[in-house]
Amino acid sequence: MWKLRNQWARRNLTPFQLGELGMRVKPLIAEENRKRQACGQGGVLLTQQVGEANEDTTRHENETLGQIAAESGVSRETLRRIEHIQKAEREGRVSPSIVASLRDKKSNITVGGVFKDIKKVEKDAARRKELAALSDDAKKLPDTISLHHGDFLKDYTKIPKGFVDCIITDPPYVNEWLSNYADFAIAAEYVLKPGGFLVAYVGHIHLDKILAQMTPYLDYYWIMCLEHAGHTAAVHSRGVQCSMKPILVFQKPPKTMPKRYFGDVIKGSGREKDAHEWQQGEIELIQIFEPFTDPGDVVLDPFMGSGTTLAMAKKLDRRAIGFDIDETNVAIVKGRLS
Repeated sequence: MWKLRNQWARRNLTPFQLGELGMRVKPLIAEENRKRQACGQGGVLLTQQVGEANEDTTRHENETLGQIAAESGVSRETLRRIEHIQKAEREGRVSPSIVASLRDKKSNITVGGVFKDIKKVEKDAARRKELAALSDDAKKLPDTISLHHGDFLKDYTKIPKGFVDCIITDPPYVNEWLSNYADFAIAAEYVLKPGGFLVAYVGHIHLDKILAQMTPYLDYYWIMCLEHAGHTAAVHSRGVQCSMKPILVFQKPPKTMPKRYFGDVIKGSGREKDAHEWQQGEIELIQIFEPFTDPGDVVLDPFMGSGTTLAMAKKLDRRAIGFDIDETNVAIVKGRLS
């Protein structure tokens, strides 16, 4: 039987390392328990019972983990989480550097934290798969919604010139996309009606570059602020604890007033990421739709992701057009809106 009674060893190993040791011998302990429980009186092994389909695997699993927990000082629930993390590492769903941090006594990364992150990714992936599957059985999209699989920056002429009342979108924040804002503004200027608005979530660090690229083609109108609900993010390169996201408002000339007055601070409703990693909240979007659009207006999201902007347009009786370069996202949105 595996033993780890050396207190010095326990003190100098992290919970993850202790769990790893336990997982190495788990098959041996499980087999030993199974044989013992399959023995009849006098210790004779009833081989015909070994491996029978009606074996209570859950009970045996709990007993095995209980023994490992008693010897390692790591709880049974933590052992289950460690086993899940190991499986995710083997399948390439968690970074080896993260797992290495779990073996470092100086690291503040915990088994519980890594397990929670993995489960969230798994839940999001399952939700995306579910939404994509819905598109196979989906009825025809409403006539007020059209979806396009393609790159808006290249395919924007699929939309008639001057057809769109308002663009509401969340472009990629990755550095590789930064040089695309000029092309984005050119395409937006083409599809927008005169006086039409473009409202875009953007990152903080490159605001100057974004404005420099877009203002030759669209007029800068205002900046709004989305206040994050209940969380902040550290921007280490600037030494900032960030609790808001900028939203830039541009307009295609001539300069006109929006439909209604708007507040430039939007209270966040919490992060909705069940269908796409960049998904924004629907409650937040209402505060953009109301001042910049009317029922019947055409709203475009050229980087629609999971289609939250289009879903809001449908709820508020706006017409909607969506583009996405990822075919899976198009399927997800079709399933969601049909």
